[in-house]
Parts: sequence; C-alpha cells; structure tokens
Amino acid sequence: MSWLFWAGYAALWVVVAVLAAAMVMMLREHADLVLGSREGRSRLHGPPEGTAAPKLEGDEVRPVEGYAPGPRIVLFMAVTCQPCHQRRPQISYFAADHGDTVDTVVTCSGSVEDVRDFAVELGPEVSVLADPAGDTAAKWRVFMTPFAVGVDGEGIVRGKVANPGYDTLLLLARLLTVTPDTGSAT
Repeated sequence: MSWLFWAGYAALWVVVAVLAAAMVMMLREHADLVLGSREGRSRLHGPPEGTAAPKLEGDEVRPVEGYAPGPRIVLFMAVTCQPCHQRRPQISYFAADHGDTVDTVVTCSGSVEDVRDFAVELGPEVSVLADPAGDTAAKWRVFMTPFAVGVDGEGIVRGKVANPGYDTLLLLARLLTVTPDTGSAT
C-alpha cells in the first residue's frame, strides 16, 4: 500500500479522536455524564445528601420557625421564574395537607416587596424568606429554580428534587418521615 493510503488512514483516525473528545466534552457539560465526579452531574445541585444543611438566612416575609426538631422541606424559588409561579398552588396544597408532619419553607430570590407579592398565592402554612442577593441559595449550592431540599429533624439533608410538584414533595416528605429501621412513618 502506498504512503497516501497510510496518510489518509491516519488522518481519519485523528478526525475520529477529535470527534470522540468533542462528544465527551459535550456530554460532560450538558448531560448526566461527569467524569471524575463521585456525585454525578444531576447530584451537584443542592447540598450533598447526608451532610448538615446550611443555616436558612434572609428577610422574613412570613415567619420562619428556627430549626426546631422535625423534618422540613426548603424550596428555592425566584420571582422571575415561570415554573415557580406555576408550582405555587401545588406547594400550598402540600403545606396545607402535610403541615402537621413536615414544615414547608420557601426561599425566594427577589426584592422583599416582589417576594411578598409572590408569596400571596403560597398560603398561610408556608413560611417565606426573601433572598435578594441569592446568598442563601449559593450557600445551599442551589443554582436552579424551583428546587426542593428535604432536611430531617437533626438538620441533615436527606433528599432533593428539581421542579417539585405535589407528588414529588409527598415522596420527599415520606423520605423524611420514615424511620430507616422499621420503614414505618414517624
């Protein structure tokens, strides 16, 4: 075979290698494949499960009881987020139906006035904090809204979910209220 064949053959493999590297980089950036990460891309949002939850901070729009014993679902929302606006009724129904077992707290980015207007549709069972600068969300490693983090009575993160609806909040609450030893609800 001639040198031209081998040069073309080598060039073909260089193109294949470049395309393979480009695909891995795109998957790493845009899909759930993360090389060298124990948690994986989909787990990078929110505080790691099994760790202590950061302190909730912000301007109180509606009273937030401190970290009293008991499970809590912390929802991160934004006044400019359309899915957040659409989820408000479901969050209100969830808080009304399950407020006796799980506290529901919404941390919302936006000015205090905008968050106060946003919170009107959340119902009285939901505690609301305004996070104008986004500091609380950053401390909790939350970079998308809506996002929910489940915290047990000891302040340990037990679960998290993106774009939570009534059903996923119910599953998260179940995770927080079931004792691992027996599997029964507390």
